[in-house]
Amino acid sequence: MMGSSHAATGVLAGAAVGALAGTEVTDVLVCAAVGAGAALLPDLDEPGSSVGRSLGLLSERTSVGLRALSRRVYTATGTRRELEAGKDGGHRHLTHTVPAVLVFGLLGFLVAAVAPLGTAVVVFAMAALGTGTVARSLKGRKRGRGITVALLALVCATTAVYAPGGAPWLIGVTVAVGALTHVLGDWLTRSGVPLAWPFRVNGKRWWMFRSPLAFHTGRSPVEVGIRWASLLAAPLMLLVAVPVAPAGS
Repeated sequence: MMGSSHAATGVLAGAAVGALAGTEVTDVLVCAAVGAGAALLPDLDEPGSSVGRSLGLLSERTSVGLRALSRRVYTATGTRRELEAGKDGGHRHLTHTVPAVLVFGLLGFLVAAVAPLGTAVVVFAMAALGTGTVARSLKGRKRGRGITVALLALVCATTAVYAPGGAPWLIGVTVAVGALTHVLGDWLTRSGVPLAWPFRVNGKRWWMFRSPLAFHTGRSPVEVGIRWASLLAAPLMLLVAVPVAPAGS
């Protein structure tokens, strides 16, 4: 899926986590922002991706490092059959596994636990990553887009720090769910994802699972439908989070 589609599904997933597991209405907004960025984390293994370029030098350097790590892990754990196939094990490998999703979530929790600074850092980074990726897909002046992204991320981070709610464990869960949403989104495409790693399937540890109704990334109306349905459904999570007042109150 395209970066903007991943961000959209992350917004919905994050909002759902905030509505179902949070304690305050503001958790829906904060988790939606965190989910948007977390749903892009797996693609940080590709320096040329939208998310890999979204935050300039910082995201580019991170992407290069993750791609190199993915290649090393692929070489170390791949079966002989896989290694002889000649794949480099970079994009859509290590960061698209269930263990990676759990690591992303754990890191999000550990950083957010250094409250309030850690919470602000995680929320700002995820919000900037999500809005930055979406902004790159829009037309307009780059300078204006960067300022808008920074302001939106700052508002989200400030809300997370000063508004009620925003527990570190909730931030960590949202990061993990957002990353998992990305992996499942790519499962819907023809390239697939290594959902079973590090276990063997059909003689391969990096067996690519894909949906029976898989589509081509960026060329299917299904992806467009998923993107817009996610964005339209996300605000409805506020209704789930708002407690219903007792009759006669």
